[in-house]
Amino acid sequence: MEPSWGYTYSVSAVPQMEMDQVLDLVNHYAPRPRAAAQDESKGYRDLGAVLGDLASTFPASSEGALHAAAEDAYQVFLDAHTGHDVAPALNALLAAARPTPRLGPDGAVMWEVGDDGDPLRAALAIALLDWVHARGADRLGLCEGIRCADAFADSSAAGQRKYCGAVCLNRHKVAAYRRRAAEKKQDEHKTKHDENEKQQDREAGEKY
Repeated sequence: MEPSWGYTYSVSAVPQMEMDQVLDLVNHYAPRPRAAAQDESKGYRDLGAVLGDLASTFPASSEGALHAAAEDAYQVFLDAHTGHDVAPALNALLAAARPTPRLGPDGAVMWEVGDDGDPLRAALAIALLDWVHARGADRLGLCEGIRCADAFADSSAAGQRKYCGAVCLNRHKVAAYRRRAAEKKQDEHKTKHDENEKQQDREAGEKY
């Protein structure tokens, strides 16, 4: 007779998360993008408002757990942005989530987590792992816009993206234009000042 331990270990499939959904979750719940935007006082939407129908495939999580998962995923983008190896942060996310690969009947790789795993962290980690494997970590980064540090994933052909979206890009262009206009005005003022001094010197020389 086999012993009964009174406990059944179960596994569940890890939902597939698209990179756009990773970015929505990370930029909304991770503390550092909020701090950069000075939005700490604003409330947080629930997971369903951020991920849509996908949210219902994850177990309920506290707001603190969402912050922690998003912040761990954000570290991958930060390391990529600063030129550091993303492997430590990504491996730490995988280790915390504990996903296990399985080969499906159609030959596709499926991911599962047990009772001791974290489906949300697993979905984040697997999406990032797939992206880095397919496109490289250098296509992940952080926005260089004014008061913004949102994560982004660059799928453009050139791979030279620096901003999270059109809003930050336009703000950068406006700020650059104003800076050039101010510098031009300052140069014109200095030129006029120098010309006035030269004129005064000439007049003083003629007087004596």
